[in-house]
Amino acid sequence: MMARYPRWMHLVGLDIGFSERRRSNGIAVIRDGKLTRADLLNVPERDAALRELRDVDVIAIDAPLLPSGTPATLPRYAERFFSLGLFQKRCKPGMSHVPGTGQLLRAHGQRAAEQLLVARSFVPSDRPLQQVWPDAPIVEAFPNAFLGVAVPDDDYRTATTIKRGGKFDWLYDRWIARGLFPRAVAAAQLPEEIATRCEAEKNHDLRAALVCVLTAAFAANGTAVAVGGEVDGYFFLPPAELWEAWARNSSHAVSIRRDPSHLNLLLKQSSYF
Repeated sequence: MMARYPRWMHLVGLDIGFSERRRSNGIAVIRDGKLTRADLLNVPERDAALRELRDVDVIAIDAPLLPSGTPATLPRYAERFFSLGLFQKRCKPGMSHVPGTGQLLRAHGQRAAEQLLVARSFVPSDRPLQQVWPDAPIVEAFPNAFLGVAVPDDDYRTATTIKRGGKFDWLYDRWIARGLFPRAVAAAQLPEEIATRCEAEKNHDLRAALVCVLTAAFAANGTAVAVGGEVDGYFFLPPAELWEAWARNSSHAVSIRRDPSHLNLLLKQSSYF
């Protein structure tokens, strides 16, 4: 049987928002190599859209994805990992075990995954993923780190003050300025028009959804770097060849301070580390 590559797959990226009324959830869908959907949804619309999906190969969700029943207060390795070294100021995540927004994001990530699990609309695959649910190709995206590890060191060192809440869009704009979207789209085995669409997008939530769907593509073709563990979930990030030297070096330094067994693909799949 012919191998299935992202160009012919059904890939979904979802940026989670909380509002029941405001359309703060971004969803992006690539099917057969074409971006067939890029929409903003409120929470009920988001849940309905997830239940209506069919024949999904991989979906990447920008929210903490942990096994069902995991305590809401359990700290996560991946979140701690990207809070150390140079990552701390460049692409630090929020701590999702902290009451408030962190735990709310966990709850919405679980809620979104449950809509997909109820629909059972996944394409059977014999390609294993480092994921929370072995029988469902749902992976966790973290757009800030996805973008952040590929931005050159000089860009961080020469950056002016970034306004609060503006880090993601600053990182996204650096990708546009550096021509990183065409490179990433080619590595993901997707048509170049996907890169053109990414570069043209201005809406914050749709930008995040597009990064999520690129995450799904790398997970689908088996080149994503996964950081985390079975108990508390994984961040899925770009392939090692897209990481800048500062990020590779920082990951090595951080892994020495933490249990290196959690660096699932980071140390095992690439000679860069």
